Amino acid sequence: MRTTILAIVLAVSLAATPVSAQNLSSGRIDGLLSSISWENTSSSPSGSSDGSGTGAEDGTGTDRPIEDPAKGGTWIEDFDNHDGWTLHTNVLYSGEKRWEGWNFFTIRDWTWAVGTEKRHYFTRGSGKVAIAESKHHRLAAGEKMTTELTSPSIPVTAGTAYQLEFDSHYRQGSEDNSGSVTLTFDNGVSKKMHEFTADAFSTHEQYEFTVPVGASSVTATFTYADAQDDWFWAIDNVTVTTPLPAEPGAPKTIVDVISDTHNEEKYGSVIDFLNNRPDKAGAMVVNGDYVDMGYQENYDAFAADRKEHPHVSGREYFTIGNHEMLGTDGSDTYIRRYLDMTGQDHVWREEIVDGQPLLMISTEFYDDVAREGKEPYVVLSDAQLAWLEQRLDYWEKQGKTVFLFSHLVLPETVTSTHSPWYGNDFAELDKLNNVLRGHRNIVMFTSHTHASLTAGDWWGKYRGADTLGFPVVNTGAVKNANLPDEDYDEEVDPSLPQTTGLRVKTFDDRIRVEAWDFEKQELIRFHDFPLQR
Repeated sequence: MRTTILAIVLAVSLAATPVSAQNLSSGRIDGLLSSISWENTSSSPSGSSDGSGTGAEDGTGTDRPIEDPAKGGTWIEDFDNHDGWTLHTNVLYSGEKRWEGWNFFTIRDWTWAVGTEKRHYFTRGSGKVAIAESKHHRLAAGEKMTTELTSPSIPVTAGTAYQLEFDSHYRQGSEDNSGSVTLTFDNGVSKKMHEFTADAFSTHEQYEFTVPVGASSVTATFTYADAQDDWFWAIDNVTVTTPLPAEPGAPKTIVDVISDTHNEEKYGSVIDFLNNRPDKAGAMVVNGDYVDMGYQENYDAFAADRKEHPHVSGREYFTIGNHEMLGTDGSDTYIRRYLDMTGQDHVWREEIVDGQPLLMISTEFYDDVAREGKEPYVVLSDAQLAWLEQRLDYWEKQGKTVFLFSHLVLPETVTSTHSPWYGNDFAELDKLNNVLRGHRNIVMFTSHTHASLTAGDWWGKYRGADTLGFPVVNTGAVKNANLPDEDYDEEVDPSLPQTTGLRVKTFDDRIRVEAWDFEKQELIRFHDFPLQR
């Protein structure tokens, strides 16, 4: 226990010489604090874990594979247990103790305790996440917190390439404030992989590294530095795995994916651009909201656009969005117009494009007059759910990953799905979860939000059915693009690419999703999803 005199001396010293990241990373704090700079240290920190959440909200437990990367496996930490992690925080004499250092909470409990202020934009976080909270730590002037969270030793093989991945949600504070991740090998070599000095909301970080000679294990250290009334950093799903080869070769399948055309004149120019690509697609999916209202005149206008600008593949497929169901004609009439346009017997559909299975699901009922345009929008019959389950099971046995299309979104997956506006699109989500649970052979494509493909969570994972989940990709929108605005709203940003969509390519070892700006006719970004084997 510190004496009163020592505490007074230390407090004066702190006021004169604030703790800095440079002091801490060198393993010392200047002057009087040098002998106790690591006093606030723990192994497998629990923070306020008692009562901070129950982990996986679906009650299925973590169920996460932890395999030996040195033998080609994947090491994963989702922080629902966080066993073996160590915490180092410089000694502090003020502030709320529950926010000292790294802590572990669900996003719901975190925001309940301190407010939202963009914390809830972390759609990639699931169950408990690791959190360094500065704004509500409330340190006294002159004190700064620098805190390190270090993983257990992870086995690796010298000379072998690996990839560090983690989901991150960082909000920048003062100029002094930063976040960084450093790898340290058991032969003493360390390498800083990245430093955060600007807002980076709900991003998936990937950094390749090669193990130096003489090393057989590595640790990852996440340092939140020089925090004094700043904002926050949260991380989840830390992974060490083997990276994909740099060059995937020629694609086996290409599918163009657009959505939210809303009877816009831009539809024709988008199709013309896609048709002129040197690598032609074998099909196109228009993932809902191809008309602005469900009336016949809207369908007639869209039919004219399609006739003037047919997709080069001759294979055009559609899902029903919420706008196809808007108006006063009634649900049955709107469903019939969709079926007449597509020639389908049901609102669900399966197609195989150059060996790649495509599954499409759509609502079977929506009463716009009664609902006044409000969610939930999607009603799936037992027949449609049984069909989906049977097809997922079938393709899983064939070793195939399916592309699953739905205009409406799943909660906590991609940009803006933190919002209650987008958390209730499916009337009976539990029934859909029962079908999706346990399936790894899915890459899902959702639309509806018009969220920008420049956002950090333009793709994410759906873990509502089980904690391992599967990838979900935002398709962008032809009409316009927005970003989240506080708790539930969004705002169109003219500086962003405003007419966007995807080109999806299947290779032998991966599925590559390319995000395109159709106005500038340039690639925005892409992401590779390893094929499940």
